[in-house]
Amino acid sequence: MKKILIPVLLSTIAFSTPSMAAHPMCGKTELAQIMDDMKDHMKAVKKAFKVGDMDKVSSIADQLLAAVDNSYDLVPLAISDKAELTADQKGDFANYQKGMKYLKGAIEELKAAKDMGAVKAALGKIGKSSKKGHKAFKMDCDA
Repeated sequence: MKKILIPVLLSTIAFSTPSMAAHPMCGKTELAQIMDDMKDHMKAVKKAFKVGDMDKVSSIADQLLAAVDNSYDLVPLAISDKAELTADQKGDFANYQKGMKYLKGAIEELKAAKDMGAVKAALGKIGKSSKKGHKAFKMDCDA
């Protein structure tokens, strides 16, 4: 009996549809596009940092600040795809906005940086903020 049960369970798991399938709009929202652009800006700022181009770092910081401002009021799909939020979702959204405020502060530090040490410190804060935000709100669109 055990010899039959194990292959049946494995087959059921392997061929069942995932219960946490990706949302149909996953990766296709205005917020997703802004976050993709921010990812490109971060690659560019790291490249500018490596060559010591402080003017370019400042210019990219302006683009990042605009992206944060544009994304502040957009609700991540991981919270909801509805116009009205439940009480729990409102709390999650408040946490998202708190994270975006922190990210904005870190980007403002990047913009104000006058030397490479300050740029590196600001990039570290941005990285930590991004990692924390992704962990909390990013959807797995590959599911």
